[in-house]
Amino acid sequence: MANLTDEEGRLLGLLLHMTGREERLSRDPLLQKEQILCFQAVWPRLKGAKTGAIEPTVRCDLLNRLLLGLGVNPASFEFFTTVFGDIDFSDLNAFEKRVDRFRALCMLEHGNFRYGYKRFRQDKGIAAVWHRHYPDDTEITERAREMRGRLEPVGLVSIPPSQLFSLGYLASEHAQGINGARKLLLGVINKALQDKVSDFNALQSIAKELKIDGLTDLLAKAGIPGTEMLIYSDMPLFAGGKRTYSEILMMLQEGCITVDEDAIRQAREDGLRNTSTYLSVQDLDVYVATSMREPLHFTTNWAFIRKLFHTGKLTEWRLRYFDPTQAYLPDRIQKGLLECLMIKRTKLTIYNAQETDTFGKDAEAGVTLAQRKPVVVYVARLFEHLTELQALYRAIDEGARIERNPFVEGLVTQGLIQAGEKGQFLGPEKTKADVVKAVIGSHVPGILGKLGNEKVALELIRQGYDPSGNTSNLAKYATEKMQRLEMRALTFRDVHPLSLQTSPMDGVARGIIVTRTVEDTAEVVSGIFLGTLEYEIVNDASNWLLVDRITRSPVRVVTKDPVLTTAFWSERWDCAEE
Repeated sequence: MANLTDEEGRLLGLLLHMTGREERLSRDPLLQKEQILCFQAVWPRLKGAKTGAIEPTVRCDLLNRLLLGLGVNPASFEFFTTVFGDIDFSDLNAFEKRVDRFRALCMLEHGNFRYGYKRFRQDKGIAAVWHRHYPDDTEITERAREMRGRLEPVGLVSIPPSQLFSLGYLASEHAQGINGARKLLLGVINKALQDKVSDFNALQSIAKELKIDGLTDLLAKAGIPGTEMLIYSDMPLFAGGKRTYSEILMMLQEGCITVDEDAIRQAREDGLRNTSTYLSVQDLDVYVATSMREPLHFTTNWAFIRKLFHTGKLTEWRLRYFDPTQAYLPDRIQKGLLECLMIKRTKLTIYNAQETDTFGKDAEAGVTLAQRKPVVVYVARLFEHLTELQALYRAIDEGARIERNPFVEGLVTQGLIQAGEKGQFLGPEKTKADVVKAVIGSHVPGILGKLGNEKVALELIRQGYDPSGNTSNLAKYATEKMQRLEMRALTFRDVHPLSLQTSPMDGVARGIIVTRTVEDTAEVVSGIFLGTLEYEIVNDASNWLLVDRITRSPVRVVTKDPVLTTAFWSERWDCAEE
């Protein structure tokens, strides 16, 4: 930047970035002589125009003179006061933070820096949009108060988790096996309570005494939530803290209810009633999307929803959410129409993703993005509480944010890949998913082998997997499930080219937020509704990515390719200007 000081050059770059004219930084010469003289005449005055000493209108005028000198249309006074307020322009770090916030706003609302500036510089509603995404403490407190004081849907009937499988289309076929397992399990629990057992080993001994082989298989077939607490007794299922072993057994005892055809009919009637209630509520907040094909899926999804909305950060909120584990329609086409309607009515979709693609649920995420609404995809993580796996999981999370080669180098540095093995992952045919699969395959089986089959089995049950039939090599089976889940999360967050969906309503490319814990999911949901979710613009070689600071998921993208940009925005998007 000849003839400009470093400070002036930095200021010029910030102004061009703010107005979506980054490409001009590659011009030679960058500015004409007359423009330089104007720039150098105005900047000292703006730099010295301290808040309180100079009228805000004068400070706004000085900024606009800089913009006009660059051949850029000026901004309104509302724009100036909203974006910059009372900052000291001599502090370029403070100025840069405001510019970054404005660029993030352009990405969130318009998916284009230049168009965003064009709209906001003259739009009288910029203050409202700004405060929607960047509220002050008073606004945050008021929004939280409103969420706590909302009227919950009236008329919903709670269907016990032990009966939720009744809402599946194959309930009658599953009932006999589930009832048989629950009768046997009830016998074990009753005797365990009588003998006052206090650990899982004693419980297994009672099962053997009753001539029951494979206690974990029995727990899987019974389909009752909370069985993992038989081993992880210090892991609270919901709010209420740690429970004694007797309390855990009594909780499971209550779930050992046999279900006959009358019970299935009653559960479905309750599910139909709940469906009618959901149809009558037009102002819903959250649509929960998930696939429930097996009886265990109903209980694990019920547990996920209970933990998300009724413990932790969202406990006091009265979010109106569509719970698929409590709704029923006998006709699959009608069920699909119901789910489409719920997506239309709600403000946010939370997708509890499994290890494999399901067209319907992935499509629901795409439809939500197309409607300009946020999508949070929760991908469960097996054994996330194990200290031995923490370093591996951290490395995988970091790998989702960087290119494959530095990802591999980082794994070598951390000792997760041997230096001599590095080359096999750097070939052109290898992807980050291949690296993740290999690293898990080499490290996890040994860790799970030391953990023991019982703990492995109950963790699988907790996540909705039936380990029966795989007991001969349970560590291998669990490792394969971990590989699929980690690659699934990587696909959502990093790999899949259509994980960013362009809405036909406004042309904005929106991405999904991928969470790996229920706690992070609650944090993201809270941030979305309160407007407190924070973002960072990542400047990579080909695009600008807007990532959230909690999960580092790309939620917006702006390409740096000028031809693609011109072609893309030459199309008529429904909400764009002519």
